[in-house]
Amino acid sequence: MNVQPPKSVVVANHRVTLLPSGPYETVYVASGDSIGFAFDAQSGSHAIGSDKAEAFVRIPNSLAAMPRGCDVRSRSRAGGEYLLVTGPLIESLPDGYRTNIRAPFAVAAASHVRRWILSGNQPDVLEAEAMLRVLAEAVSKPERQDKAARWMTPARYKRVVDAVEAGYASAITVSALAREIGVSSSFLTRAFRAYCGQSPYDFILSRRLQAARRMLAETDSSLAAIALECGFSSQSHMSSLMRARLGLSPSSLRDH
Repeated sequence: MNVQPPKSVVVANHRVTLLPSGPYETVYVASGDSIGFAFDAQSGSHAIGSDKAEAFVRIPNSLAAMPRGCDVRSRSRAGGEYLLVTGPLIESLPDGYRTNIRAPFAVAAASHVRRWILSGNQPDVLEAEAMLRVLAEAVSKPERQDKAARWMTPARYKRVVDAVEAGYASAITVSALAREIGVSSSFLTRAFRAYCGQSPYDFILSRRLQAARRMLAETDSSLAAIALECGFSSQSHMSSLMRARLGLSPSSLRDH
């Protein structure tokens, strides 16, 4: 697998790094307080501030807080796209390392920051600071889970994710997912969004876009072939979604 290198920018006196989806193994000591945002589900093993390695699972669209001086050893066979932020808005983290912090209101801010990095277009400083503040506040003041989020247990969530992974390249629907779980599509949408910050519809699209980005980087397949293989109705459908959500066309992503 041809894993793309990380992309890093400095904006509003913060360093923001986008780590690509792909296998990794890393060992380091955190040089400063940082927060991370996982766009994708991740699993592997790690030892955080300890010599004992243990399995971990990261919920997509969740945050993590890493205090300075923390020893980190982590590895994953698949990894996942991950946003890392350090800077003055990231205050000291006295509670130590925390992960799977769910804050649905932070998803849009993280997506904005990803678009800046992928496109290479520097945002207005005030706008950038506002988006980064949203991420910082999401870690310091996470939202309380509502009833729908509590209903969406890890086992139920995994059933939905597994169904999406098996079917995103086909004509999968939210209604079919709901029937598989045994609830209405409206309740599934509410519970899924409360649990991980995305609706099932947006999650399906994010998986299709991630697969398409991987094919753009690793193959010479035509854009039309990639679109169909990843479940988009057409090349134009894929292109419009990439521009809207990532800030770049498929051709520009391939060039990058």
